Amino acid sequence: MIRRGRINLSYKKDFTSSKISIDVSERGVGIKDIYIKSSIQGFEALNITAGLFPRPFGIEPEESSSIRYSPERSRVIQTILPNERDLGLKIGFQFPEDSNLSFFRIEGAIVNGNSSAVETNNYKDYIGRINLLTPKSIQNIKASVGASYYNGKMLHIYEPVDTIASNTNTKYYIYYFGNLTDTAGISYKGFYIDTSKTFASGTRGIGVERIYYGIDGKIEVNSPFGKTEISAEYVWGTQPSAVNNINIEKDYVVYNEINSFSPTGPQLGVAWPLYDQPQPYNPTMVKPTNKYHSTMVRNFNGGYVSITQTILESKHKLLIKYDWYDPNTDVSDKKIKLLYFDNDGHQAGNTFLSPADVKFSTIGIGWVWDINPNLRFTVYYENVTNENTGIGSFTGNIRLGQRPSPGFEKDIKDDCLTIRLQYKF
Repeated sequence: MIRRGRINLSYKKDFTSSKISIDVSERGVGIKDIYIKSSIQGFEALNITAGLFPRPFGIEPEESSSIRYSPERSRVIQTILPNERDLGLKIGFQFPEDSNLSFFRIEGAIVNGNSSAVETNNYKDYIGRINLLTPKSIQNIKASVGASYYNGKMLHIYEPVDTIASNTNTKYYIYYFGNLTDTAGISYKGFYIDTSKTFASGTRGIGVERIYYGIDGKIEVNSPFGKTEISAEYVWGTQPSAVNNINIEKDYVVYNEINSFSPTGPQLGVAWPLYDQPQPYNPTMVKPTNKYHSTMVRNFNGGYVSITQTILESKHKLLIKYDWYDPNTDVSDKKIKLLYFDNDGHQAGNTFLSPADVKFSTIGIGWVWDINPNLRFTVYYENVTNENTGIGSFTGNIRLGQRPSPGFEKDIKDDCLTIRLQYKF
């Protein structure tokens, strides 16, 4: 496959620059970046960026794919910040390179939160990042440490009154994870409905918290053995995800619909006009759009450690990378199961747990050959391991669009070998 076919158009004059980046592959053409960056004459330390740009959170989201040695970003970054970019306004501050304070950099952004999709609500997401760099006086070592913060919301839609025959709200709920009790008084863990956020009829929706914290570090050291590069990130927080199906108690929904990805598209209920005239609601006049139903909220963590070693002064590098993503830190292993059974073996409750709550860890080993300044060849093998849970296999039904699943009672076969050729000019 053509994983990335990027064309970048950049222009810079005086204190203003701009960039347009598109991606071309067998899957189509899409915009990746389009923004304007400007600073003030006489005060170049302050710059403002407006448009579609990488989110200033950690190392990997802003790191170019042409620079990163591993074929893909870590699993946690791909999940919580899919597409890496977002539309908004960013302000950065860093003293000029000749200043003794150039080691300090700070960035802040306000973005839509839907990546490159159309904005559909009043909520905005806020991102902040502080980065400390090694002073220029230090030779042979280049390092940085950083801290990032993301505060946003995902819109949870409630079906408005009069859009169904019963004139009552459809069961579109917000689920949080916690302790539950069955009819016999036995406690177990699972997702429960937050009744305090179930609004009265006619209320359109509410924002669900989406909060991330991150710390990161990177160091490059030159020695007689070659250049050594080490980078690491740790991310944790609260992650909401949307379920695009009302029947979340069905097995096929649990396996095929429930996920832990941040939403990147419109969170809509019904298309305009909301009501036809006269009442009552006529479904032939108002067409449904991309309508999400339940919202699942989880506590998560994840991160990675990557070590790259250049072999002496050659064009060859060896790479090892470990990354993990735990989408639900409040439950693990065999406690992750679809149903809860009491001491007598009778079904006592639905946990609403799913493959979306399974932790994955990956060890990647690679060889990178910089054939020339423009051409790079990479061989990269990933050993992917999932925790062993109580979620069994699912046969699926291809005719109905229900994908099969091997289950997660043991480690599934999902290792990956990537052979990649990059050409940059």
